[in-house]
Amino acid sequence: MNLRASGGTFRLLALSVLTAGLLSACGGNDRPPWAGPATSPADTAAPSPGNDQSGEARQTASRFLGAFVDRDFDGLWRMLVPDAQSHWANKEAFSGFLERKFGSREISYEIGEPRSLGQSGASAVPVTIDFGDSAGRFAGPPLVLVAQGDSFAVSDAGPLGPRGALLGSPAAVRPELDVPILIYHHFAPDLPADPQQASISVTTSAFGDQLGWLADNGYTSITVAELYNAFYYDLPLPAKPVILVVDDGYAEVYQLAFPLLKEHGFGATIATITGAVDHPVYLTWDQIREMADSSIEFVSHSVTHGNLAAMSRDDVGKELGDSRGTLEEKLGRPVQFFVYPYGEPFVYGSDEARQLVLDVLRETGYLGALTTSSGPPYISVQRADAPYQLHRIPVSGGEALPRFVAALTAPQ
Repeated sequence: MNLRASGGTFRLLALSVLTAGLLSACGGNDRPPWAGPATSPADTAAPSPGNDQSGEARQTASRFLGAFVDRDFDGLWRMLVPDAQSHWANKEAFSGFLERKFGSREISYEIGEPRSLGQSGASAVPVTIDFGDSAGRFAGPPLVLVAQGDSFAVSDAGPLGPRGALLGSPAAVRPELDVPILIYHHFAPDLPADPQQASISVTTSAFGDQLGWLADNGYTSITVAELYNAFYYDLPLPAKPVILVVDDGYAEVYQLAFPLLKEHGFGATIATITGAVDHPVYLTWDQIREMADSSIEFVSHSVTHGNLAAMSRDDVGKELGDSRGTLEEKLGRPVQFFVYPYGEPFVYGSDEARQLVLDVLRETGYLGALTTSSGPPYISVQRADAPYQLHRIPVSGGEALPRFVAALTAPQ
């Protein structure tokens, strides 16, 4: 059952070359880095709340979105749980963000069937917002509701929150932000014997130490979407933001890294090779959906992890467009960001190849992209005037904690 509401026009204030180990992180450029038949079970639907709860969840979602249409910022603010309110300095900061982001637009929204988020008692309510203009139509992120007495409150504002979809590429409000973006690939209990694999594998012990250091020193993980919402709409960021990106989407992300992230209170961004999902040693769609429901962000890393600098325009379009479309279909969330396989075309690619890929990124709906290693020396300052070339800092296997800290805190 879908609920629709419309109307409510309102006026609002409108590289340096990557190290050899990381370049070889996913195998050679000439073929996908996986083989063999898919082994995971077929997609399964998440359970829905009971009929009474489902109806109340839909009504709560409708009231929340209706308040947005009516510019009732007091009402929106009251429906947020205290933890969601704590992201903002006050109600005025929240309403100012919405005013800067959404401008003066005629909107309609559509509410889907709520689904349970497991033992937490929370419900995710799919939301699609249609602006009826060039800004387009966006599905997700879902509203997340938690029970409060006989009703629900909003713990994640979905499309109105910090991770909501960007509406094009407006002029930057904050043209430069110091946000280190870390690169991970593999996780393992112990370093592999093979030197090349060892160079790109982080042990669970080392990863736990890194997360512990980040937590003890005041760092807070954010998503790529939050970074761009800060660029363009002045989204408040924590005092020490950091983005943890895991390339490729191997199964050990779910098995080994995900529990440690939850233990230390961190999120992450997974750059997903969509053609590899449900194949041996890679994540399954069920695992991806579970992590997405636990605040893990998923972005595109192409379909086959091929070298984009060596592809025709049509093939680049398929790699970018099909990957984005698959992720959006499977997750019901906007996918607007990309991570270049092998860093190409920004490692060895020609100027022509770089321009071709940048053009196709824009044509296929991406609004930002991440490169590979920025050094050494490493760069943590990200610039809004280079939205398709954000810098990243590699985390190597066997890396001692002082080296991790030095790379993260190098003077800019």
